[in-house]
Amino acid sequence: MQVLEYDRSFLASRILFDKFNGSLIISGAFGLFKKDTVVAAGGYDASTMGEDMELVVKLHDYCVSNDVPYLIRYATDAICWSQVPENLGDLCKQRRRWHIGLFQSMWKHRIMLANPKFGLTSFVSYFYFLIYELLSPFIEVFGILTMILALFVDLINVPFMLLFFGIYALFGSVMSMTAFFARTQTIDLKLKFRDVLKVLMLCTFEICVLRFIMAWVRATAFIGYKKKKTQWGRIQRQKINLK
Repeated sequence: MQVLEYDRSFLASRILFDKFNGSLIISGAFGLFKKDTVVAAGGYDASTMGEDMELVVKLHDYCVSNDVPYLIRYATDAICWSQVPENLGDLCKQRRRWHIGLFQSMWKHRIMLANPKFGLTSFVSYFYFLIYELLSPFIEVFGILTMILALFVDLINVPFMLLFFGIYALFGSVMSMTAFFARTQTIDLKLKFRDVLKVLMLCTFEICVLRFIMAWVRATAFIGYKKKKTQWGRIQRQKINLK
């Protein structure tokens, strides 16, 4: 499910942002930077939880504010490896850390909000991350709680609610499958029939179950924020032998 999520993210929004030099994050494991520009901008900020995103947003801020010509590109054909969480507990820790890092980066560089000086990076990328990434878990959790409350007081049309959720699940699954199969085609990866069935089932489960678990984790990430805002958290690492 993490593979499907990465494919959907990398082959959709990041390709779009790359069209107008509007990428706000280059994932830490996949980034390559021009050292002198990074040093001039101030380098990594050790006080943030998402130092990879903070650096990219900082580079936008620095280069635009100082009239430095620059490009932050997304290399679609790069081959990179990263170790992802091996269990749900570690995944929750990672996503909590990501969400706090997202908030810290956007707050620190809030000068980019609705600022014509930054062009589409402000009015498309910044607003996308503000609404779809930072605020979306609160909207989703509030929506679920509202539906449960409405169901208890008989203020909801159950057949319509189920139909609406079915359309939502189908649309999300199609998005994930499109991204996944597009990637398999670009790298000429051969899939067995059982692999295709597995993808279909995991897409549905991810959009109907895991997504809401992650929404809850992200929505509650700020509980105890002052105490935990710089705590990375311990994550179990698995030894992997690649032959």
